[in-house]
Amino acid sequence: MDMLIKYIIELLGNILLGSALVYSWNKIYNISSEIRNLKRKNNIISIVLIGICTSLTSNFLTQPIRILVINIIIILINYLFIYRDSKKAIVSTIYSQIIISILEFLFVITVSVIFGSTIYNFLITPIGNFIINLYITFLMFILVTTVESYMKLAYPIVLTTNTMISFIFIFLIFKITKGKKEYEKVNDKYQISITSLKEYETMIDKFRVNNHENKNELLTIRNMIKNKDKKIVEYIDKLVDNKIKDNEKIMYQTSKIPEGGLRATIYSKLCVMDKYKIKYKLDISKDVRTVDLINIDEELILDICKILGVFMDNAIEAAKNIRKKEINIELYVIDDELFIDITNTFKGDIDLTKIGHERHTTKGENHGYGLLLVNKIIKEKSKYLENEKSINGKYFTQTLKIKIKQKLYN
Repeated sequence: MDMLIKYIIELLGNILLGSALVYSWNKIYNISSEIRNLKRKNNIISIVLIGICTSLTSNFLTQPIRILVINIIIILINYLFIYRDSKKAIVSTIYSQIIISILEFLFVITVSVIFGSTIYNFLITPIGNFIINLYITFLMFILVTTVESYMKLAYPIVLTTNTMISFIFIFLIFKITKGKKEYEKVNDKYQISITSLKEYETMIDKFRVNNHENKNELLTIRNMIKNKDKKIVEYIDKLVDNKIKDNEKIMYQTSKIPEGGLRATIYSKLCVMDKYKIKYKLDISKDVRTVDLINIDEELILDICKILGVFMDNAIEAAKNIRKKEINIELYVIDDELFIDITNTFKGDIDLTKIGHERHTTKGENHGYGLLLVNKIIKEKSKYLENEKSINGKYFTQTLKIKIKQKLYN
């Protein structure tokens, strides 16, 4: 039933587009109203045929072949039912298709600037495609009807109008291109392979063992120093108590996280928190240690690591420059779902309803694309992932829920 509704909506949208094409063909060579009335039946047949053929080709042919085939079909329809002149049929079809392509491009750019790049996911749906065709049909009627009158205006007016339209068009292209580049830059930042993450975890384990051995060796050397040179002893004590102790603390805490990539991600961010002297707390429930992350689908675990990377980077960014620098990370299991809470202190105001929108950020221009990436991933993996946000006083929490019992394993 859903598939039938999809095809009906798609067909109606393509019939709308067909009406725009036929209308433009009748206007391009100034076909008189009397002749158009005589050809009304042919016009209706052409519109319906264009709608049906466009729907069929879009569902059964790949993109390059589809474009070629549908244009040939449209030219044939134009020739058989409108002009009976091959030259006029080809020229009018090409002209109208160019106009439609420009209108569609302008529409996508405009709505992307207004609503963000997430609108793409909606536009490729049957309803989204119907809205695009409705918009193109409406503008096509206005454009074709008014273009002749417009060209009769005084030259300075035409030049000024065209210049303004060109500047607006260039601005829109610049804006959408810039946003796309920033988004891709953020995506590249969090792009990593599952192999690299697992190798990093192995390195951390080895480093933890070596760290412990180094600590014992330093203490042995300390006890062997003759005459107990005070400066050397104090230096060794400082190494053991501070640097080694801090490293061991982070490694010990993260060792409770199951292997599979998540441990490496959290460990790396804890090291950054330590660098900025942010007070952090890692709380891992006992149930988490039994979660099997190794056999989870690799693409999903990478997406989880990307999301947590964004959450923790944002938490670090918010907390590092304020007086109360605190970040809490909590992992726990409830009803076959793994919960990961990232809580941080922050300064200023946060609007929960706007977080994740491309045009909203609390960090200035060219920011906010990290949470846009998160929203995209969660939308694509909504079967397995869910995100919740909350504020408690001056503490902001991002919660990632991961379904761990629903076909996550290979």
